[in-house]
Amino acid sequence: MQVYGKFVVAALYAVAVVAVPLFSGDHHIDPSEAVAIGIAACTALLTYVVPLVPSAPWTKTAIGAVLAGLQVATTVIVGGVDGNDVMLIAFAVLSALGITIAPAVSPRTATAVDWGTDAPARI
Repeated sequence: MQVYGKFVVAALYAVAVVAVPLFSGDHHIDPSEAVAIGIAACTALLTYVVPLVPSAPWTKTAIGAVLAGLQVATTVIVGGVDGNDVMLIAFAVLSALGITIAPAVSPRTATAVDWGTDAPARI
């Protein structure tokens, strides 16, 4: 968790976005929910792929926040907001906050961030 914390939080968010439509509402994935799942998967993938840059350690948080915002926009634009959508919006906000506070290490740049901050840790 100390190395891949940000990715783990984003991956848990993706799992939650898949689980919400399957276990609530009509129990199938409609097109707007498929878009939400795609955005959540991209959030997890980009959080894993983007390295921590010493001059900009906030990049993973920025990516997570932008994609969480797109998640909320997609939910509201495509079909309004119902009980399931409120849960997806809550997961999107929690995902962005979780990515912010989770630790991570980028082996390519030897940059690390600890829990609760996107400032580089002293290695």
